[in-house]
Amino acid sequence: MIQVMPGSLRAQTKVFGALADASGSPVIAATVLLLNSSDSALVKGTVTNETGKYSFDNISAGKYFITFSHTGFSPGKTAVFEIQSNNENVNQGVLKLGPAESVLANVTVVGKRPLFEQRPDRLIINVENSITSAGNTALQVLERSPGVVVNRQNNTIAVLGKDGVNIMINGKLSYLPASAIVQMLDGMSAGNIEKIEIITTPPANFDAEGKAGYINIVLKQNDNVGTNGSFSGTLGYGQGWVTQANLNFNHRKGKVNIYGDFSFSRVKSLFPVTGYNRISNGGDIYETFNNNDREDTTRQHNARLGLDYQINSRTVLGILLSSSGRWYRQSEKHTDSFNLNGKLDTLLNSSNRELNNWQNYGINVNLQHNFNQGDKLSFDAYYLNFKNNQPFNYYSRYYDNKGIFVYDETTKAEKLTPLHFWVGAIDFSRKLSEKINMETGLKGTIASFTNDFSFSRLVQGNWMKDPSLSAIYFLKEDYYAAYISMIVSANEKTTIKGGLRYEYTNSNLGTESRKDIIDRHYGNLFPSFFISHKLDEKNNFSFSYSTRITRPTMNNLAPFTYFSNRNTLLTGNPGLQPAIAHSISAGYSFKRYVFSISFTKENNAITGFQPEVDSNKTILTPENLENQKLLSAALSVPITITKWWSMQYNITGIWQQVNALYKGEQVRIEQKNIRINMTQVFTLPKNFSMELSGFYQSPNLNGIVHFKSSGSLDFGVRKKLGTKDALNFSVSNMLNSSDFRGYTDIPEQNLIGNIHLRFSWRTFRLTYTRSFGKAKLKGNRNRTTGAEDEKGRVQY
Repeated sequence: MIQVMPGSLRAQTKVFGALADASGSPVIAATVLLLNSSDSALVKGTVTNETGKYSFDNISAGKYFITFSHTGFSPGKTAVFEIQSNNENVNQGVLKLGPAESVLANVTVVGKRPLFEQRPDRLIINVENSITSAGNTALQVLERSPGVVVNRQNNTIAVLGKDGVNIMINGKLSYLPASAIVQMLDGMSAGNIEKIEIITTPPANFDAEGKAGYINIVLKQNDNVGTNGSFSGTLGYGQGWVTQANLNFNHRKGKVNIYGDFSFSRVKSLFPVTGYNRISNGGDIYETFNNNDREDTTRQHNARLGLDYQINSRTVLGILLSSSGRWYRQSEKHTDSFNLNGKLDTLLNSSNRELNNWQNYGINVNLQHNFNQGDKLSFDAYYLNFKNNQPFNYYSRYYDNKGIFVYDETTKAEKLTPLHFWVGAIDFSRKLSEKINMETGLKGTIASFTNDFSFSRLVQGNWMKDPSLSAIYFLKEDYYAAYISMIVSANEKTTIKGGLRYEYTNSNLGTESRKDIIDRHYGNLFPSFFISHKLDEKNNFSFSYSTRITRPTMNNLAPFTYFSNRNTLLTGNPGLQPAIAHSISAGYSFKRYVFSISFTKENNAITGFQPEVDSNKTILTPENLENQKLLSAALSVPITITKWWSMQYNITGIWQQVNALYKGEQVRIEQKNIRINMTQVFTLPKNFSMELSGFYQSPNLNGIVHFKSSGSLDFGVRKKLGTKDALNFSVSNMLNSSDFRGYTDIPEQNLIGNIHLRFSWRTFRLTYTRSFGKAKLKGNRNRTTGAEDEKGRVQY
C-alpha cells in the first residue's frame, strides 16, 4: 500500500538568492556553500547559474550561514540565520562580491578538474590534465575525444556524426579552409592547450555556419601578477622522429597585460596507401591496383602576441597579432597496375614530390566597455591574410604487360592561393530585468580568394601548359548578419534562451575568361531555442532546436586537379550549393551522468570527395546529396572505483541515411554505427599518475563511401618533479589500429573501389614541462574573454 504523507511533514525550506559584482552584473559559476553554524559542516553546495542565481532545496530547521567565492573576487559569507519551521522559504537577496585587490602569497592549488566535463550544451576536455595528450597535437586529442570523428582522407571533422564543424581558437573563429584547418590542428601542440570545448548547441550570437556546431580550443593563459608562464619540450619516435617545443607567458602590471605563446613541431613519418578501383565501360572491365609508399616531413609553428590595456575601470582596449606556418614535404614511390578484362595491360612506376606550404598572419583590435547595471558593448575589427603554395612534380614510367619499357612522362602542377578576410562586429548585452537578459549584434565579413592552378607537361625539354587543366579562379564573397537573443530565468529551476539570426550572402566565382560562373545572392533566417529545467540538485532536463547553414568551402568551389594515378583524380566542384540543416535535441543529466538524443535533417548536404565514373576514369569530387538524415544518442558515464582510480566512458550511437541522385537515379544508403571512448586515471604514490585511454569506432558512412572500424589505445605516465616540473612518458596508437579503410560497393552505379591509408603509427614520446614566475594571484579585471565573450571571432 502506498502511504501519502501529510503536506506539513513533506514541505521543507528552500534557501535561495543571487550573486552580483560591484556593477550589478550576475556572477556566473560561483561556488556557494550552505554550512551548519555550530560546526561549519557542509550541508549542501552548488554553483550559480547563467543569471547568477542559486538555491538549496529541502533544508531542515536549524541555524546556518552561507559562504560564496569566485576567482577574481574576495570571498564572502552571510550572517547566521535560523530556520524555525519546515515550510518557509528564505530569500537571501542579491549578495555582492567585491574585487580581490590584495595579493595572495604562497597560493597552492589543490583542486583538479576531471578530464571530461559534460554540460547540457557542450563537452569540455581538460587537455592539460591528460597524461596521454602530452607531446600530441590538437588533432590527435580530437581524434580521441567523445563523439568526434576525424577523417584525414577528406580533411573533415564530424561531431555526433555531423560534418561541418567550425574551429575557434580562444573563442575566435578561424576562416581557414577545412583542409587547412585539419592540417593546422595536426601541427598545433597540445602542450599550449588548456581545454577543448565541443559546443553542440550554439546560440544565435554564433555564426550560423556549420551544422555540427563549434570546437573551441582554449590556449593556456593566466592572470598572475608579474611575469609567469611555462615551457615544454617533446622528443618521440614512431616511423620517424617527433619533436615539439612550446612556450607561453603572461606579464601583468598595473593597467597593462602582455601575453603570448609559441609552438614549433617537426614530424617525420611514413604514409603508405593501397587502393583498388573497378570500372565497366562499353563491355570492358578496367581495374586499377595502386600501391603508394610515401615519406612525409611536416614543420609547423603557431605564434600569438597580445596586449590588453585598461583605459579605465570599465573600458579595455586589446590588440592581438597572430601567425602560423606549415611546411609539408613528401616524396613517394608509386606503383600501379592496370588490368583490362582481367588481364594485365599496363604497369606504371612513378616518383612524385609534393610541397604544401600554408602561411598566415592576422591582427585583431577589440574595444570593450561596461556600462551601469551590467550592460556591455564590444567592438571587434580584424584582418586575416592566408597564402597557400602547393607545387606537385610527377615523373612516370610506363611498361607493357611483359614489363618492357614503353615511355616516360614528366608533369607538374602548381597552385598558388592567396586569401584575404576583413571582418567587423559589434555586440551589445543588457540586463532588462532580474529575470531577462538580452544580447544583440551586427557582423560583416568580406572575403576574396584567388586560385591560380596550372598543369604542364615536359615536351622535348620545354614545359607545355595544358589549358584544359589550368585556370585562375577568382572568388569574392561577403555576408552580413544581425542577431538578437534573450535569456529568461522563468524561475529558480527553469532557464530559457531563444534567438533569431539573419544572414545575407553574396558570392561570385569566375575566371579571367568566364565571368559569373557562380553569382549567388541569398538570405536566411536561423532560429534557435534552448530550455533547461532543473528538477532538483541531481536531475536536469534540456531541449534545443536550431537551424544552420553549411556553405561550400572556397577550395571546393575553385577547382584544382590532383592525380592519384592516370585513371584516378581529385578535383573541386564550382556547382556546389549551400546546405540547410534543422536539428532538435534533448538531454537528461543525473549527477554527472548525461544522456542526450538528437535528430538532424540536412537538405543539399555537402560531402567530400565522392567517386564518379567518367569513361574509364574515377573522379573524386565534393558533391551535394539530396538530403541526409541523422539520429544520434550519447551517454556519458563517470565511474569512481576508489579515491586513486577513476574512469570515464562516453558512448555515441548513430543512425544515418543518405539520399543522393547519381546520374539521374536514386541512391539510398543506411547505416548504424557506435563510438566508444574510454579513459582510466590512476593516482599513484610519490607524485606518480597514470592514464589509459582509447576509442573504438564501428563501421561508418561518409556520403556513399563506407569506412571500416578503427580504434586506438594510448598509455601515459607522469612524474611530478617538485611544484614546477613534470616528466611525461606516453605511447599513442599502441596497437597500430587507427587506419582508414574505405570502400564503395554500388555495382549498379558502376562504383566499386577501396582504399587503405595509414596516417598514424605507434609513437613513443617523452615530454618535460616547467613553469616559471611567481604564483601570486591578483583578481581578474572585470572582462570576460574567450568563447563566453567574443562569440564567433576570427583567427587565434
